[in-house]
Amino acid sequence: MVVDYKDWQIPLGRRFRSLKLWMVLRLYGIENLQCYIRNHIKLAEHFEGLVAQDPRFEVVTPRIFSLVCFRLLPPRNNEDNGNKLNNDLLEAINSTGKIFISHTVLSGKYILRFAVGAPLTEERHVTAAWKVLQDEASVLLGRL
Repeated sequence: MVVDYKDWQIPLGRRFRSLKLWMVLRLYGIENLQCYIRNHIKLAEHFEGLVAQDPRFEVVTPRIFSLVCFRLLPPRNNEDNGNKLNNDLLEAINSTGKIFISHTVLSGKYILRFAVGAPLTEERHVTAAWKVLQDEASVLLGRL
């Protein structure tokens, strides 16, 4: 008796993936799509630089396209505390509703992931996101 809206869209099967790619290329054109991707990579590079400047954080892996993997360093190198600390930071950041980031676990370390991908993202948005991260990190570290 419930309307399932997934049945009202173009399916996500293999045959329609090429259609979606064709539509993006048709909408943007090759040069605009290249510019769009390069801009997001530049914005992620800016964010990576901001993370690298703060001694409380570390960039865990090299930036891949517009994805930056980083974490808040635990005080006194307590790795178990570090995983909980980064989980708490992720929850605090996402609960603000200002930005949303994801996570992964890499070699037993809880890692935060920041990806630039929205079409209207500008440098000021990335800087504001970093400010939210710093503020929430300061609150968490102040409680320790």
